[in-house]
Amino acid sequence: MENSMEKKNKLHYGWVMCFVGFVYFFLAMCILSNCVGLFVKPVSEDFGISRQAFSLTTTFYSGAGMIVSIFAGRIIKKFGLRKLLIASSVRVPLLYACYSVAPVIQVFYVIAFFCGIGGIFLGSLGVSTLLNSWFTEKRGTAIAVAATGSGIGGIIMNPFIGKLITRYGFRKTYLILAVLMAAVIIPCTVLLVREKPRDMGLEPYGGLPKTDAGSGEIRGMTMAEAMKSPMLYMLVPVYMIVSASCTCVMQHTVAYVTDLGYEYSFAAGIASVVTASLAAGKLIMGAAFDRIGSQKSATISLGAFALSFTLYNFARSLPILYIATGIVGFGLSFSTVAYSVLVQDIFGKRDYASIYGKLTVASALGGALGSPLIARVYDSMGSYRLAWTVLAVLAVVNIVIVNAVFVYKKRHETDTAGA
Repeated sequence: MENSMEKKNKLHYGWVMCFVGFVYFFLAMCILSNCVGLFVKPVSEDFGISRQAFSLTTTFYSGAGMIVSIFAGRIIKKFGLRKLLIASSVRVPLLYACYSVAPVIQVFYVIAFFCGIGGIFLGSLGVSTLLNSWFTEKRGTAIAVAATGSGIGGIIMNPFIGKLITRYGFRKTYLILAVLMAAVIIPCTVLLVREKPRDMGLEPYGGLPKTDAGSGEIRGMTMAEAMKSPMLYMLVPVYMIVSASCTCVMQHTVAYVTDLGYEYSFAAGIASVVTASLAAGKLIMGAAFDRIGSQKSATISLGAFALSFTLYNFARSLPILYIATGIVGFGLSFSTVAYSVLVQDIFGKRDYASIYGKLTVASALGGALGSPLIARVYDSMGSYRLAWTVLAVLAVVNIVIVNAVFVYKKRHETDTAGA
């Protein structure tokens, strides 16, 4: 291990892993998730299909991630996270390029499914697992900084992709983005990623994790213990609803704004406002999770969702549109910052990857259902208003559930200590 003087003089390598996570979110997650809304109208109109039909690509993408997440803990233990990240960094750009030659929407579904298999490791599951190994302290901040990549990426990529689609069409745009992902993500993964601090003779940032007294094992529940706890099942609907809300915002805001009568170029700019809000939300909420705790921070984040969805219904007014899209990022940040930190704070680090993987199934299911359902609302009613109202109500329900989880946790810990 490095001595204390060396540690003081060097940037901890955990922050390099944080940078890698930032790159994944900036390119992979931004392109695969945050900028999908830019393709809704062009692809739907070119194929002559409904928005709901196009939105099913998200269902297949999330469905693949859901299947992988069930076995995530075992897969990571068997193959190692670094190997999985390298494989994903090669596979995802190659598959994404296939969108450029897909003749029918059904081929999009197949491509989206296989993209989802690799995409799950280039997103929250892979990045949070990597940073969980490298950080004992400042983990909320580290995850937030990495996840900010998708927000900052969106600020840059949304107008960039909008211009590409306008100038070259969606097919060439898919190919250009695939080449861009491959050129950056592959060398970044191969050259920089190290799975654990001990691989480099280091300790995690903040020192080694605390262990149970006398056992030498990292504190926390095992997967079996978590499966018996009602807290795990209370969080399932929270993760589902948040992920559904996120896909609805990221994939339908542009279409919604154009439906309000604004030009497509302006709507693409609004998408940048959303991603800028997301970037700010991740940084602020990441710091909040470290400073004021998970319960208060989660409540604030979910409250932002409830308020922003309420304001979406009044977005014909330009000031309200800016306020709504400026606030919504603080809710969107829940899916990257809160997901990971809640698992660690409630269940501990002992079996983190397995427990987080199980909740990622719920997250993926919500992501798979959210966009098609809101598209169905639009196709049936010609408006998104009912969808925004329902999402606002569900955000309030989530606030109640999250606070109930912490109440249960405190009571459980008190009972255990007194036993």
